[in-house]
Amino acid sequence: MALYVLLGLNAVVAAVAVAVDVWRDVLLGRVVDGSGDVGFDGFDAVDSVANAVNGVFILLALAAVVVFIVWFYRIRQNADLLVPNGHRLARGWSIGAWFTPVVSLWFPWQLMVDCWRASAPLDAQGRRGTPSEKVLAVWWSTWIGSLVVGRIAGAMVGHVDPLVPGDLESLRNTIRVEASGSALRLVAAVAAIVVVNRLTAMQQARRANVNLLAARAAQEARVQALVSAPAAAATPAPAEVPRDAASEGRSPA
Repeated sequence: MALYVLLGLNAVVAAVAVAVDVWRDVLLGRVVDGSGDVGFDGFDAVDSVANAVNGVFILLALAAVVVFIVWFYRIRQNADLLVPNGHRLARGWSIGAWFTPVVSLWFPWQLMVDCWRASAPLDAQGRRGTPSEKVLAVWWSTWIGSLVVGRIAGAMVGHVDPLVPGDLESLRNTIRVEASGSALRLVAAVAAIVVVNRLTAMQQARRANVNLLAARAAQEARVQALVSAPAAAATPAPAEVPRDAASEGRSPA
C-alpha cells in the first residue's frame, strides 16, 4: 500500500510538472512573439511553482525508490521459491542493479522479467502460463526515457541565457524537452502501479494455489487413513500355533 501511494503521488507531481512546463512555454511564447502583455516579471509565479514541484518530486522519488526496492527484493525472494533455477542474475542484484552504473540500464529489466515469468499463473495441468509483458516494456522504456530526456534537458539549460534575445527560442525548446521528460515520468509511474499490482496478484494466486494443493493432499491422506483403518480391523488375527513339547526341549509326559 505504501508503494501504491508513493507511485500515485509521483504520478500526480509529474502531471503538475507537465502543466507548469506548458504554462511556462505559453508565457515565453508571448515574450518571443513580442505581444507586450507579458514580461519576465510574469515568470516569477510560475518559477515559484516549478521550484516547489521539483522539491516535492525529489523527496517523493527518493521515498518511492526505497520502498520499490524493498518490494522488489521480496518479490524476487518469492520468485526464487517458485522457480529456483529460472533467473539469469543472483538475488543480490535485485538491490545492487539499481545503483551500479551502466548495468542499471538493463539488469533491473532482466530481473523483473524473470520474476514476472516465474510468477505466471498455472494452468489445469500445473504448467506455467506466458502472461503478456507489454506493461513491463512500457514501464521500463518510459522510465529509462525519462532519465535520458532529463539529462538532455539539463545539458540544454546550461547553454541557454534567458537575457539574450536569441536564446529565448532555445529556452522554449528546453522547456518543451523538460515537459516531455515529466510526461514520461507520469507514464512510467502509472505503468509501475500496474506492474506492482499484477505481479503481486500473480504471486498471491500462486501462494493460494500451493495452499489449496497442500490442503487437498492432507484431505486425501486423512480419507485414505479412514478407509484403511476398518480394513485393518476386519482382518482376522493369525491363530496361535501350539508349541510342541519336543521343540521346547522336553520329553512328552
